[in-house]
Amino acid sequence: MWNYNLVIPELVIITTFLIFYFTQPRLPIRLHKSFLFILIIDTLTIFFDVGCAATLEYLDNIPLCILRISNVIYFLLFVQRMMCFTIFTNIILSKDIRFSKRRIITYLLPFIAINIIILSNLFVDTIFCISDNGEYSKGRLYNLIYICAFYYIAACIFLTIHNRKKLTRGEFIPVIAYNLVLMTGYIMRIIYPTYLLMNFFTLISIIIIYLSFENPTLFKEEKSGSFNKKALMFMLREINPEWHPLILGFTIHNYSDLREIYSYTQTDKGLSLIGMYLKQTFPKLLPFYLHDGRFVLIGKNLEDAVLIRTYISQRFEAPWKTDDDIDMFLEVCFTQVKPEILSSDRGVLFTAILTTLAELDPDTQNHKYIDSNDINRIRTNMQIKKSVELSVEQNSIELFLQPVIDAKTRKLIGAESLARIRDTNNEYIPPPLFIPIAEKNGRINDLGEQMFEKTCKFIKEHDIEAMGLSWINVNLSPIQFLRRDLDRRFTAILQKYDISPEKIHLEITEESMIDFDLLQNQMLKMKESGFRFVLDDYGRGYSNVARMKKCPFINVKLDMEFVWDYFKEKDQILPTLVQTIKQMGFTVTAEGIENQELADTMRDIGCDYLQGFCFSKPLSASEFATKYTP
Repeated sequence: MWNYNLVIPELVIITTFLIFYFTQPRLPIRLHKSFLFILIIDTLTIFFDVGCAATLEYLDNIPLCILRISNVIYFLLFVQRMMCFTIFTNIILSKDIRFSKRRIITYLLPFIAINIIILSNLFVDTIFCISDNGEYSKGRLYNLIYICAFYYIAACIFLTIHNRKKLTRGEFIPVIAYNLVLMTGYIMRIIYPTYLLMNFFTLISIIIIYLSFENPTLFKEEKSGSFNKKALMFMLREINPEWHPLILGFTIHNYSDLREIYSYTQTDKGLSLIGMYLKQTFPKLLPFYLHDGRFVLIGKNLEDAVLIRTYISQRFEAPWKTDDDIDMFLEVCFTQVKPEILSSDRGVLFTAILTTLAELDPDTQNHKYIDSNDINRIRTNMQIKKSVELSVEQNSIELFLQPVIDAKTRKLIGAESLARIRDTNNEYIPPPLFIPIAEKNGRINDLGEQMFEKTCKFIKEHDIEAMGLSWINVNLSPIQFLRRDLDRRFTAILQKYDISPEKIHLEITEESMIDFDLLQNQMLKMKESGFRFVLDDYGRGYSNVARMKKCPFINVKLDMEFVWDYFKEKDQILPTLVQTIKQMGFTVTAEGIENQELADTMRDIGCDYLQGFCFSKPLSASEFATKYTP
């Protein structure tokens, strides 16, 4: 009557998963516990499925009450397995499984109702019927099982699609996949009721879950043998401050330099030794390695923090000897999360830990607490990041212009194009705050290109010659200048607005001159297209006169700190430098001019142009046009 061909392979595979689960290191998180419940419930469901089928098919004289009870247990397990997959999906979606009113209505009430109907089958034929001679048949409410199953799968797929932006591609596709496989299994069970196919499709879903979310290698860092960054993120998402109040981190000082000194191979061996030491010395702690020499330990006893730091510090005072008899001398500094901030947003807390570990410096602090100030700073940065991304996506970056004045005539000669973005409260975010964030999250290229185009549009729509403008400077980020297609993209924008490249000067900071060969090649290539370049923020220490001479600059802008220092204490360094730059054929602009006395001083030492609040603060494009249009 029933086909059992797939049962044995299914049980073997499920048993293998159970063995792996209990023999591999696991985080104490709901994701893993939920998977364990799936394995256990699925195993019991298979046993009762086979047992009930075999009993009805091969055994006679079994008391009807035993047949009825065993089948009720099977259907109860069938529904429990259904709910286990639903809970697992909600955990992936970062939904907290708690009994809110909406969740009671959405999940719990149907679940309770179907279980009550199944239990009633002990007395009334609802889901199934067993006659006095042992014949099995469907009950009048049998199809409620399938309705409930399809309802939960539909809810999971809907929630997954609705929350797809919160998921990575590696999470979204598997969740949709195993839910569709489960749906296919129910459909096949309806079409072929005599084949025990549902367990086979359930097994496929379990395999998808294991490969996508439960494989131990997904949470393990190979070099150190510790848990990885993804594991820490999952752990923090579910951490209970009462159960795990201790979060202690340490970072290896100058890790990047040490990899060069000791070689990558030896450093990796050193990380392995450190990972083994942490596991052996602190077996009750959960060790994590976050790359770049950063470790985190999570534990249950907050009072052990000082003792743990002492043990680790003492161990790092001695060398780490690899199997090549190389002594590695490493220096560490610590950070610890204050327990009172463990209830903070877990994404913010995760970022705060990573950021603090990266910023630790034993020369200034050997131990730092991550407190509410750090959380607020990280939260602010994250909000700025969102504002940057939204502004770029909506092309809502605002163009501001600050005048550049001829030092002798004090008339308008040029302007600098400046980007401005607003936060969610419609307040302007200072450029020193959002520019570094845009550079780190990769948005600086789009931001810079949009600013270039807005500047071209401004020139196209206004008679800049009538204003007295000869050119407008547009800033280029060092990251933006790395683009090999920068010349082509900017040229295309100039052609779109029919703008001559001589009207736009590209400002490059001294920081760009670190990779001098790349800088020089890119500048020479773009010079052939008619672009002109200005060296911005001169005086911060990266460039020198010899290297500057090899690049096709037309103007050098003195950094405001450089200008202010000279104004406070006169010497011959800056006047001599200005004359040297001019003798090389460059004009000179002094930034940070805040009063007439400073303006006269810079003019007297030979500066050609002046820029600063003495003449005007940065103005919106419309304000600039209104003020300077005759």
